[in-house]
Amino acid sequence: MTPTVAILALATAAAPPIELVLSREHVPLPAAAARVELEANPYRKRIALRARGGAAAIASALRGASRLCPDVSIEAGTVVLGCRTPRLRASIGRAGAAPVLELRELAVPPWRPAEGGPPLVLLDAGAAQPVCDAAAPERRGECALALGRVEDARRAFVEALDRGPCAHAELRLGDLALQDDEPREAVAHWRRARAEAPWGRLAAARLCELDPACLEGSGRAAALDPNLVAPELQADLALRALRLDALEQGPSAVVVRLAAASRPGGACSRAPAFCRGLLADALAAPPPEGSEALAAYLGIPDRLQGPRALELVRLAAAQAEAAGAPVFAARLLAAIAGVVGRDELPAHLLRTARLFLAGADLARAEEILLFARTRLPAAVLRSRDWAAVGREVRGAGPGARAAPVQAEAELTTARAALDAARLASLRKGGR
Repeated sequence: MTPTVAILALATAAAPPIELVLSREHVPLPAAAARVELEANPYRKRIALRARGGAAAIASALRGASRLCPDVSIEAGTVVLGCRTPRLRASIGRAGAAPVLELRELAVPPWRPAEGGPPLVLLDAGAAQPVCDAAAPERRGECALALGRVEDARRAFVEALDRGPCAHAELRLGDLALQDDEPREAVAHWRRARAEAPWGRLAAARLCELDPACLEGSGRAAALDPNLVAPELQADLALRALRLDALEQGPSAVVVRLAAASRPGGACSRAPAFCRGLLADALAAPPPEGSEALAAYLGIPDRLQGPRALELVRLAAAQAEAAGAPVFAARLLAAIAGVVGRDELPAHLLRTARLFLAGADLARAEEILLFARTRLPAAVLRSRDWAAVGREVRGAGPGARAAPVQAEAELTTARAALDAARLASLRKGGR
């Protein structure tokens, strides 16, 4: 499972405020689930339970037991639940000594970082980058957030409030409270930030995200309209609106906007990990939705750098292969081979070589084989899989290996698949 944001393992979790809970389920689990690792991905409406063995017993206990997450499958030893709504909180609890899966249907989208919560976007009105040595503590706090020093940021924002009213600090302390799973405290901070521009607009958007009436009403569009704030603050509202639409319609529905936001200077430059996670979820979808995500991915200039670059290129290659363009898929993988870690390199190069062979591009398959001989241990190259690659390369005559493969033919195949995906989307009433 690929999350939108970095999805973390969830153990037991605090109960959300009762006013935000619509319904609740307790599903007894077998003893094998006592030390289960739980991952939630609301963008794909999936919950994964990983345990050391016992997947079949866990799946059996879950089948037919939940109204909220009725679909149960096992993928590579992991029990996967398909859910009816992204507005869920899942945790593992106890009923005496027995483990229990607790599912809570929420009135609003989940807010914890581990459950696809809103991104923490860099905010620094009047500056393109935060000022780490600024006299104003709220500016120092913004810089600390950009560097991932959350506790330093918290202290700086508290210092700002100690000096007097500061809507910027109130806004950020609300953001940090929400990440700490304290929505009531977050709301209190945001309400105190509402009266001062430009922070009041950002506070209103956050309050709307935790207010079912606002989310379902006509005020949502105005609350999340980035055109109503200064340019240096627009990324915050743009990405929050993108997140809500992705939760409600699926990541594939926002890939065009996501690609535009990922261009240099776009909103994603303020929260790259969030955007990359959302793109990974879109690329993980089956065709035709995943094919649309591939088109968006190919439009991102720096797609081979930054967060989750390797994961994204592998997902893109899988989409290209599914579209009938194995050589195009192999070229995507080959382009990033130089940054693949030592432990992952054998499998990465083997997959690349096999894709070239599947597309009858023997010349490039041979190049991958030669590259592998300079990077991989001899014992790995003697394995059955690499020996098969070598035999297939050697089995073709020199003329076949030297025959150039027309890249344009591969691109034409890939583009045809993408066009078919867009047509299918239109026929279903999409864009």
